[in-house]
Amino acid sequence: MENNLEKVVKAFDSFGYYVDRKIERDIEENRKGQFVINITDENGKPFEGKVRIKQVSHQFKFGCTLFHLDQFPDDERKKLYKENFKKVFNYAVVPLYWDTLEPTKGEPRFSKDSPDVYRRPPIDTIVDFCKENKIGMKGHCLVYNSFQPDWIPDDNRSLRILIDDRIGEIAKRYGNAFEDLDVINEMQSIYKNCYKGNGCRNLQITDDPDHEKWCFDVARRHFPNSRLFWNEGIDQSFGSYYVGHRSFYYMTIEKMLSLGVPLQGIGMQYHAFLPDETLCNPLRIIDVLDRYGDFKLPIHISEISIPSFSNEEQNEELQGELTKRLFKLWFSQKHCESIVWWNMADNTAFGEENAFHAGLVRNDCSPKPAYLEIDKLINHEWHTEFEENINGTLRFSGFYGDYEIELLTDGKCEKRTISLTTETTGYDNRLCDFRSKNIVV
Repeated sequence: MENNLEKVVKAFDSFGYYVDRKIERDIEENRKGQFVINITDENGKPFEGKVRIKQVSHQFKFGCTLFHLDQFPDDERKKLYKENFKKVFNYAVVPLYWDTLEPTKGEPRFSKDSPDVYRRPPIDTIVDFCKENKIGMKGHCLVYNSFQPDWIPDDNRSLRILIDDRIGEIAKRYGNAFEDLDVINEMQSIYKNCYKGNGCRNLQITDDPDHEKWCFDVARRHFPNSRLFWNEGIDQSFGSYYVGHRSFYYMTIEKMLSLGVPLQGIGMQYHAFLPDETLCNPLRIIDVLDRYGDFKLPIHISEISIPSFSNEEQNEELQGELTKRLFKLWFSQKHCESIVWWNMADNTAFGEENAFHAGLVRNDCSPKPAYLEIDKLINHEWHTEFEENINGTLRFSGFYGDYEIELLTDGKCEKRTISLTTETTGYDNRLCDFRSKNIVV
C-alpha cells in the first residue's frame, strides 16, 4: 500500500495559479446570494435599530453515513460520534441494504428494538436522530446488485414482486422522510449476475435490458416526493473510465433520460483509497463536473474515502490537507449540491477498507485534522454572521441557508428565523431588482 499523499497534495497545488482563484470566484457565484430583507412594524413603519444576522444552516448538503450510530460498545464514544456528526453534517445516508434490513423474510429491522447488526442500526434509530437534529436524509439504496438476503427466489417475476413490495413497505413507513434516494448503485462494474461464483453480486434481474427503467419507475410510484438518484463508482465517475461525453456513465444517463426514466440526480463515488495525481487532478475534477453538468441535474460526491493510512501525525495532516483542497473544489462547482463522507470514524468501514484509516475521526472518536479542516470550512469560512444598524431595509451577500435574525431596539431583542435559498432569493426581471423577504415586528 503506497502512501502518495504528499506527492498528490503537491501535484494538486501545482495548478494553484489557476484553480485557487477559480474556486474563490465560483464559490462567490454559486454558493452565495444577494439578499434583501425589509423589516417593519404592523403599520409598515421601517424598523430602526441594530440587526444581528447569524447563519444557522447551509442549503448545501454536507453529509456522511450514519452506519455506526449507537454501534460503539461504550456510551462515551456513542455520545462523541453523535456530537461530531451534528457539528459539521446536515445530511445523512441511511442504510437500506436488503440483506441486513430484512435478514428474515417478513421481519424488516425498522424498529429500535430490532436485533443488532454491525454497521446497520435500525432505521427508526437513524430517522429519529435526524429528525430531532434537523438533518436531511438520503436512503441508500433501493435496488442493489449486492447484499441480498439468502431467501430471495431464483425466478425474475417473483423477485420483482418482492422488490416492489419491499420498496412499498419502506415508503409506507417513512413516507417523505427521505429527501433523496439512491435507487440503483454501481451498475456499470458487473455483468451476468445470474452466473454463480460472482461473490456478493447476486441479483440476477440486474442483467435485464429494462432493469434501470423498471427500478426508477417502481421507486417513483412509491416515493413521489423524493428525488431519485443513480449512484456510480469512482472508476466510472472520476477514474480510468472517464472519457468526457463518451464515458459509459454519461452515455447511459443520456439514454435513460431519453427513455423518460425519472432520474433526478447523479451520484459520483470518491473512494480514493489509493489517491494518485490523475484521480486528484483538480482540472480533471472540474472537467468531470462540467461535463456531467450538461444534464442540469444535482450532482452528489456521494461516497468519499480519503485515507490517512495510519494514525501517525504526518499522515493525518496530509489527509487533512488533501481533504481541504477537494472540499473547496467540490463546494465551488455549480451543479455539485452535496459532499458525502462515507465512514466518519476509523475502523468502522466495510471489511478490508479499514486498513486505509479513511475516517474523519479516530476510533476513539477524537477528531483528526481532516475533521477539523471541514469544521473550519463549514462553520467558519463558509459562514455568514454580522451586525448592522439599519433603517427598514437590510441588503447583504451571504451563503445560502437558514438564518437567525436578532432585532435590537429600546433595550429589547426579538428573534426571527428566515430561509434564504436559491429558490427564495435572487434577481427578478419583473421587479428589476432582487426578491425581498419581509419581517414584521
